[in-house]
Amino acid sequence: MRVILESIPLEDNQDWWWYKAKSNTLNIILDSAKINKKLKILEIGPGKGNNLNTLSKYGEIDILESDHNFIKFIKENSDLVNEAYSDFCEITKAYDLIVLLDVVEHIEDTSNFFKSINKILSKEGHIVISVPAYESLWSEHDVRLKHFRRYTWKTLLNEVQDYEVIKRIGFNYLLLPIRYLQIKFSKNISTTNENSNFMNALLFQISKIEHFLRILRFNPKFGISLFVLLKKNSF
Repeated sequence: MRVILESIPLEDNQDWWWYKAKSNTLNIILDSAKINKKLKILEIGPGKGNNLNTLSKYGEIDILESDHNFIKFIKENSDLVNEAYSDFCEITKAYDLIVLLDVVEHIEDTSNFFKSINKILSKEGHIVISVPAYESLWSEHDVRLKHFRRYTWKTLLNEVQDYEVIKRIGFNYLLLPIRYLQIKFSKNISTTNENSNFMNALLFQISKIEHFLRILRFNPKFGISLFVLLKKNSF
């Protein structure tokens, strides 16, 4: 991973609805894996650390982050990280769980990227990935965040075909029509928490409805983002 000199715009506030909604989804995915031990966890691209509290319930956390500004931010605001790496070559151990939320779309050469991941994933280890969905939702948001692409299930699963798919989730499907109309008819496409406190609370309540429906096993496979839980094949 190359060192980033100019940070992408990420929200500082850990109470942003998007962060909290992702944490709820991450909980569902990890609980579905039915893992009964404390894990060695590596989060790749943790940004400003909004997943660390959730991941800390499942084991000890290391991070791999190419942006030194984000590493500095995490160290100043959290004590949940054991080791912080800036490149794969620094890692000398294997992990039970590797987490990549909103990361793969930033990687130009995904083939070599996943080869590097496979080398540090333990036997029968798990990977959690989330990616932004559908090229039709491409906007200035993607440009600001330096994305190379958005995904469909076909393109995502093609990149991870060497792993066993355990669970798939469509994330923010209730807001998908609104997001599509916003992109097509509005220039106000934010990348961070630019909404009022009321709107932030409203959007989180919508995400909680979606979360409750997932608990009831209503799980459409479409949304603004796609989540997948993978397991390393034993062969």
